[in-house]
This record gives sequence, C-alpha cells and structure tokens, in this order.
Amino acid sequence: MMTLRVPLLLLIAASAVQCVAALPPKWHELDETYSFETYAADFGKTYDDPQDYGRRQRTFQENLRTILAHNDEFREEKTGHVLGVNYFTDAMLTELPTGYVKSKPAASLQAQQARRLEEDLPFAVDSVADLPAAVDWRTKGVVTPVKNQGACGSCWAFASTAVLESHIALQTGVLYELSMQEIVSCAENPNHCGGAGGCTGATAEIAFDFVRQNGIVEEWSFGYQSGHGAKIECTLLNDDKEASLRGVAGLSDPIMNSVASIEGFTVLPTNNYTVVMNAIAKLGPVAVSVACSPWKLYEGGVFYAPMIDQISADVNHLVVLAGYGTDEETQEDFWLIRNSWGPRWGEGGYIRLRRTDPSTLDDPSMDCGMDVTPSDGAACTKDDSGNDIVPPATQVCGTSAILFDTSIPLGGHLL
Repeated sequence: MMTLRVPLLLLIAASAVQCVAALPPKWHELDETYSFETYAADFGKTYDDPQDYGRRQRTFQENLRTILAHNDEFREEKTGHVLGVNYFTDAMLTELPTGYVKSKPAASLQAQQARRLEEDLPFAVDSVADLPAAVDWRTKGVVTPVKNQGACGSCWAFASTAVLESHIALQTGVLYELSMQEIVSCAENPNHCGGAGGCTGATAEIAFDFVRQNGIVEEWSFGYQSGHGAKIECTLLNDDKEASLRGVAGLSDPIMNSVASIEGFTVLPTNNYTVVMNAIAKLGPVAVSVACSPWKLYEGGVFYAPMIDQISADVNHLVVLAGYGTDEETQEDFWLIRNSWGPRWGEGGYIRLRRTDPSTLDDPSMDCGMDVTPSDGAACTKDDSGNDIVPPATQVCGTSAILFDTSIPLGGHLL
C-alpha cells in the first residue's frame, strides 16, 4: 500500500488529547463562527512554522465549509450520515493513517486460499432472511477497546489483532489484549502484499499466518511503539530482560511468552454479500479491507458514498466488521465497523456503513465500483519467485468496498 506519512502535528498522544479542557462542538453545534484557533485549542494542536500554520488553516476552512454544507443536506433528508470536526479536519486525504491496500494477485498466498475456501467454507451458507436481524459482537464481551494506530501504516496489524482477540475469546472464554507491535515488527511480507510490511502495510492474511506459526504475546509484553511512524526492531524482553523473540523466521515453535494462537484462517469469496453476512452472524468479527478516504470527516449516522469515483473505490485500509443491523430511526441497514483512529473519531471509534443486499437491486453492479490503482502499494507486487507483478484493475463491491477482501481466523486456542 501507499506509504502515508503523517506530520508531527498529527502525532498527539491520546492521553494528551483527552486532557484538553473544552470538548469540540458536535455537528449540530457547528457554524461558520467556529475558528481555526479554537479548533487548534480544542484538539491540542501546535504548528511548527507560519507556512504550515497557513496551510493547515486553509485546509480546515475548506473542510469546515464541506461539513456545514453536508449537514444542511442531512437536516433536509434526515437520513445518511453527519460530518464533524475531528483530529483530521486540518489534514489532507493523503495524511489519513491507513496502511493497507488491496490483495489477491494470481500468484499470491491469498489467492490460493481464496480459491480453496470458496469450495470449502467452514460454515453453511444460509439465506440472509434466516440470519439474525442484527448482530453486535461488542455485546458478547469479546471485543477490546478501540485503539489508535497513529502515524504508522499499521491498520493491518490493528484490525487483525482485534479480530484475533475476539475469535480467541469466543473459542476459549479468555479475552486478551494482544500485541499489535509484534505483528508490525515481526510478521514478514516477502511478496509485498499490501505493502512491504511494518509501517508500510500488509494484509490480514499475513498477520493471521504469522500468528498461526508463532503465536502472539499480550500487549503489555510488547507494547505499541510505532505510533510515531517507524517500525521498531522485533525484540521482546522476558523476565530476565534479555531474550529476543523466537520463531520470527517461520519456525513452528511459538514465540516465547505467547499466550494464544490459531489453527488457520479463512479468506471469504470476493464481493459476496451473503457469505459475509453468514460469516459475521455465525463465526464472529471479520477483517475487511475498505476505501476509507471519504471517512475523514465522519461523525455519526449511516455513512454512504456512491462508488462512482476513484476515491470511493480505492481500497486503502483494513478494519474490523463487528456486526450489522438497522437504524431504529431511519430504518437504514448498516454494517458496524471498528476503526483504528482512536475513540474520539466517529461513533466512539466506530462507523456504520450503508448495507445493501445486492439481490434487492435491479442491477447488483450498482453497488460496485472499479479500483483502478491496485498497484499503488497494493496487492502483492511480487510473485513467489520475487518477480515484480502489476495487478489489474478490479471490481470492488459494497459501501466503501467492504465486500471485496474479507477474512477470519479459525481455531483460536491458548498456549
């Protein structure tokens, strides 16, 4: 995936943000009098030089106009989503923290898994009408708090770890907070799938396969340190303060101090609404790749962006599908998505995406778009022999391409 560098001004610690005296206004409290100076104070921001200050101020003012215009339309329609000010209101789209883009070129491990598992899914595929009307895995006690990836392109590690936490809890009854840093620092990515690994990105499949071979430690054992934007060395102190991680190069023995592992993982068929609905209803949270750029200013509601332009279909982020349901007031069906931009973004760190059953459309492709740049940090850009490959443009379906690339770990167990 494309390496997105976030400037130092975006690297404020979560604890510092929460110490700001005044809470920023919600969408219904915003108007044109909300100033850039107030915004900077509300979010604890400082700027290095006058030129940077001016650029950020102009970006903020442009985004504020977008927010106010969009929310005026929401007041008329009374459906959809609202926009608001957040930590990214003075940032360009290219500065959003992501860290994952696309997958499944012909020669990749992911594609091989997908072909095999399309014929042998680990659950029966029932009619959507026979599934529960709503699912929210947060209510089952198997979901840990929302985290913040910071300036590192580590969404792939954050989403994968969150999904692992839930599935291991579902299988064992033990909800660990597992180490994102271990995945970022130690999971190798020789085929450059979704990036070159670390803070440049990778895929859920890379993370799951690493944990299958090596196990995973708790968060306190190898705490997250890459929020500043750099991968750190793959080391972990044991009780003697000296040992390094074992098993990093694909050894079969679990890493020292690992607490859990998995037997394998499932890559679901591409762009298949019914299979994804069955997976989230029957197995647990799902790792999903998405086109997140239009989410930058999201505050709440059921988000929708038509798949009619490159931004809306440009897959560049990995998140967790944590459930689905229907909004009680607007009757809009939605997917419940856990993000890794901290709990102050969106709805407590979550976003709801419009959920459309393609069988209800005259033309199911109306809910699809084309990702025309799957090689910009995308897919696997090297085959198993190390040769460069260029993935072709690919169809992605569902709001924000949510149905395109989905996977789930299997056989969670304790070590």
